[in-house]
Amino acid sequence: MAKDSAWECECGNIEYGESAPEECEKCFKIESFAQLPEELLDERAKELAEEDLDIVPSVKSLKKPTKPRLKPKKKRK
Repeated sequence: MAKDSAWECECGNIEYGESAPEECEKCFKIESFAQLPEELLDERAKELAEEDLDIVPSVKSLKKPTKPRLKPKKKRK
């Protein structure tokens, strides 16, 4: 199976496939894609991996939230 090529629209949207898409799904421009060289594709993959690491939540934020303590009700006489 051949490796898909990467295509970048003028708006920055990247699509993958054997041939360039006719229309951009993001900005709806027609025939606005240029093929990305393999070197740029590798750089973009590294950038995305770094961004994904920034998005990963910390362990503290994964803790189950605690319920607020309620004041006991006053007894009626």
